[in-house]
Amino acid sequence: MKKKAIRGNIDLINKIIFVVNVALLIVLFFAYRYVFEVESTKRIYAEETEKLMEETKNPVFKIDKIVLYNSANVEDKSDGNLSNLDISQFTDIQILLNNKSKSEEITAENTISQLFISNIKIETESTEGEKIFNYKNPLNCGKYVDLENYRDDGIVFNIVNSNEKNKSANYDENIFYTDCSNPISLGYVNKNILKNGMINTNNASLAFDGSILKDAGIDIEKLNATISFTIHIINNYNEEYICNVQLKNDLTAEEGIASGYLMNIINPKSNELNFIKVSD
Repeated sequence: MKKKAIRGNIDLINKIIFVVNVALLIVLFFAYRYVFEVESTKRIYAEETEKLMEETKNPVFKIDKIVLYNSANVEDKSDGNLSNLDISQFTDIQILLNNKSKSEEITAENTISQLFISNIKIETESTEGEKIFNYKNPLNCGKYVDLENYRDDGIVFNIVNSNEKNKSANYDENIFYTDCSNPISLGYVNKNILKNGMINTNNASLAFDGSILKDAGIDIEKLNATISFTIHIINNYNEEYICNVQLKNDLTAEEGIASGYLMNIINPKSNELNFIKVSD
């Protein structure tokens, strides 16, 4: 009986040792797995951070310069006595892209297959007039043009990527060259901020430009607009890049639009308006 009891105790101890060993193995397995996952996550994070820093330092696409030209237009529907005027304010926007920061060579990576603008938002204190934003023929920059407002899907560009398309290119359509050699050309119009109005003036130098806003007694400061939108680029590797743009257009800066016209040139600071890759 004593031998059986001793043998039973030994078996019990062996079972306990076996269970403990199994438990230790399970603990070690999960501990190793946790450490492996943490180290793997750290490595992936470090690689992505390094990649992002390189893209920030040498982006495939970035905005080099933005030029804003501001003036006004007058439609005189009277017999020249300024008694029936429609006055609109307009802003031409030229956005110049740089696609050679990473590579001077033209490649599938730094050429464009698709370009479109979304998330368009216009903020202004002016409650008068119709706010219109869309593509504008760059050959008409500095001239007033009646624009149609952008569609629900934003502003979609036609990409010129061959000599044949270049020969038949119509700049009245939404044109952009695959090698980024032309600016993104946009226009904003605050149409008919004064409609059927009149100006009582003996000013012999009255001009039908931005100065007409002051002569008509229009509060220019309220016409200041903040225009924001997102530019989407898809390159010839089918990788998508985006850049969020916000333009605060102050019509009273320097001599202001009341001097006839106002040109603002924006030179972004380093990395300020780089395009960020959002998909491979």
